[in-house]
Amino acid sequence: MLRYIILLSICVNTFAQTYETGKLIDSILVSDKSKETFAIYLPSAFDANVTSPIVFIFDPGAEGKRGIQQFIKASEIYGYILVCSNHTKNGPYDRNFDITNRLFEFMFANFKIKQDQIYLSGFSGGSRLASAIAVLTNQVAGVVGCGAGFSLESSHVPSTQSFAYAGVCGDRDMNYQEMIRAKGYLQKLNFTNTLITYDGHHSWTPPDQILRAFDWLEIQAHLQGIRKKDDSEIYKNYQKVYNTALEAQEEGDLLIAVENYERALTTYNSFYKLDSIVDKLKVIRKSKEYKNLLKSVSKAFDKEVTLTKKFTTRLFEDYKKPDKIDLSWWEKELGKLEKLDEKEDPQTKKMLERLRFQIFAVAHSMNNPNLYQSNQKQKELTKKIRKLIYP
Repeated sequence: MLRYIILLSICVNTFAQTYETGKLIDSILVSDKSKETFAIYLPSAFDANVTSPIVFIFDPGAEGKRGIQQFIKASEIYGYILVCSNHTKNGPYDRNFDITNRLFEFMFANFKIKQDQIYLSGFSGGSRLASAIAVLTNQVAGVVGCGAGFSLESSHVPSTQSFAYAGVCGDRDMNYQEMIRAKGYLQKLNFTNTLITYDGHHSWTPPDQILRAFDWLEIQAHLQGIRKKDDSEIYKNYQKVYNTALEAQEEGDLLIAVENYERALTTYNSFYKLDSIVDKLKVIRKSKEYKNLLKSVSKAFDKEVTLTKKFTTRLFEDYKKPDKIDLSWWEKELGKLEKLDEKEDPQTKKMLERLRFQIFAVAHSMNNPNLYQSNQKQKELTKKIRKLIYP
């Protein structure tokens, strides 16, 4: 993987000068042989004669334009070239690695890329692919993982520090718990990482949240001496994190407040004296409101694990024997979720939203020919279950 970077980065031609800047361009051909295409966005200030940082983006459904759209705001601020394949998608890793290698070969042969500012990002399965490539290549500066953590393949999971990792996830995303566990795992490794959460479900991360991730990565690049920032830019980024925490605290969203106060401390403690933030965190953590909130979150998480196992186990059992399915079980158990949802506890409501989508996503994945070889009855079964979840 990425074997082409060193060899071809010096062989740049005038190809990069042929594309309009500030415009999302779709379906550029990688080669006549492969017939693979990708989407690209060159920031308005792009100069083909100057090396540029780059973000390779992976969309789980192989929709290059959809993947790039969320990153344009960050691209215009930080000058990233954005690239997203129209062929990598949820499925076998080896297939995606081959497609990605051909895309790397094309980009590094035709564009001047900053070797120390190569970033990868993706959503859901694309996020897992991005982190896997970063681990296997050891030539990536950072990863923005949206809505999912790491591949289940152990060789794809980071074990030593080789890049910075910014996780981004909505608190109603089915992989919310997974992202929190990934953060804990990386912290045990003393791996440079952060987790940015927001009010959202399992869909491509909004542009403002993507920008927050790259604000953080840019500070990491500054700390490593890769990309020098002036004092005003550093302070501006610090203020964004601090203000997010302060607003969340004022609105009573203590999870977001603590998350951002902690990020402000760990990211900017070498620049400023932040005793006031330390004091704010002490006050929040000692409060009865925060302690009760943590109990509610923990209770919801435990319930989510139990229910996820219950529904997915039943789904796989029914999938194996679609002729003997009893839809009344599904109607009854999903009805219980509706009654549970009537409770006013917001953490329970978020948990149920995550759970429903998780079941739906597993059922939907069973129709992916790259993952399952489903017969017609199995396809009909999963369709019926999805319909029961979201009528």
